[in-house]
Amino acid sequence: MNKNVILAIDQGSSGTRAFAVDASGAVLYKRTEVLCAEHPREGYAQYDAAKLLESQLVVLNELLDKLEEEEVSAIAVSSQRSTVVLWNRRTGEPLAPALSWQDGRASKEADAVSFPQQDIHKLTGLYKTPFYSAAKIAWCLKNIPAVQKAAQKGELAVGPVATYLIWRLTNGEVFAIDPTLAQRTLLFNIHTGDWDEDLLNAFGVKRAFLPQIRPSQADYGMYEYKERRVPIVVCVGDQQASLAGMGLKEGSSSINYGTGAFFLHNTGRELKQIPGILTSVAASGTDGKCDFILEGPVNASGVIFTWLKELGFDVDLEELDLLYSQAQNPVWFLPALGGLGAPYWDFTVSPVFSGFTPQTKKADVAAGVLRGIAFLLADIAYYIKNYGVSIGDIKVSGGLANIQSLLKFQADILQTRLLKCPETESTAMGTAWLAAQALNIDTSSWSLFTTCEEIKPAVSPEEAELLNRRWRTFLDWCRTQQK
Repeated sequence: MNKNVILAIDQGSSGTRAFAVDASGAVLYKRTEVLCAEHPREGYAQYDAAKLLESQLVVLNELLDKLEEEEVSAIAVSSQRSTVVLWNRRTGEPLAPALSWQDGRASKEADAVSFPQQDIHKLTGLYKTPFYSAAKIAWCLKNIPAVQKAAQKGELAVGPVATYLIWRLTNGEVFAIDPTLAQRTLLFNIHTGDWDEDLLNAFGVKRAFLPQIRPSQADYGMYEYKERRVPIVVCVGDQQASLAGMGLKEGSSSINYGTGAFFLHNTGRELKQIPGILTSVAASGTDGKCDFILEGPVNASGVIFTWLKELGFDVDLEELDLLYSQAQNPVWFLPALGGLGAPYWDFTVSPVFSGFTPQTKKADVAAGVLRGIAFLLADIAYYIKNYGVSIGDIKVSGGLANIQSLLKFQADILQTRLLKCPETESTAMGTAWLAAQALNIDTSSWSLFTTCEEIKPAVSPEEAELLNRRWRTFLDWCRTQQK
């Protein structure tokens, strides 16, 4: 019998994953349920909240059934951060679609808030955009009668996907959130570690709608399934779980290539703020203390290939390395699906292709798309370096981290060594690792932190600088033409 088995749930943008991990860090079972956002109108991205919940219960319960003879010690939950669920706290039923972090319908609600961007950034570490939860909540309160009615009756509950799952798993006994998820509401003050009254008033959100804030590693209640009672010991945002999974210590950096891509740098206990870059809180221990993270998001990474498929350009991710090797003249591509994230924050820009010739082949397009993602991440890294931050080696993870040509080009244009983690599903493994820490399990032997593949730059600094200059010329042209 395996003892101290942890069930880690990773509810991401493109599906729900569950890992069963034993005390040695070995993965006993994996289960994935694919679930993608719906796009009923331009700028809209949403999920059926009931289906989100169902996907999580399916993977969790199937693993519990597989582990009938094992000692399951804990459940740990991570989820996409700004996707928000509104439900009736009396019945548990969702009252609205779960608006994805990619959803931009609440732009008017965001613009209506009079807080200057610099003040929002100072208070929350983020910027006022429709992609964080506060404006989405305001939109639902204005436009969805069921939400209005529940709010009037004092029955409205609002939280990220992880909070809703935990609420359902505990039969409504635990209504809680950790700081990594609370921050993404744009209602959390990173200096006080609590909901900010001025922001609540500005967005018209009552404190009573929101969950209690607890550390990432904390008591989140019990899940009773058949004859088992399993404690829930972790609630955390997906990117912060990924950081834990990569062992990102103070002074080190990472890139997570998921549906979107994220460049992150751990500044330790120093709350450092740079204009144009987010300051995020890392997962907090049982004592509530946490590191701070400089974070630069690229709005579209893996989702670009879904978008291209919908346009009729179907590329299997497993063939991208071969295509890249065949490219003779890669096109230029700006992957601005959903606009540009850090450090530009320009949501008026759309995707742009350039550099087509009669000789352009499929391989040139595929290579151009991969390069576009890498260039935007490099822009973030160079921008942070310009503020005197040494980014060091960069650990990489996520689905697209399996594409060697992407990592090699990323290392080239950054002129920095990349370290590829052995388990690219760092979010699920990081979630499990946080639970192991909460249970005082010795994790020193977990291979997650001991073996990494090195990818070193293969071009000269002069060649890298030339590529970066040409990219910035293309980027500036794209932004100018779309004004």
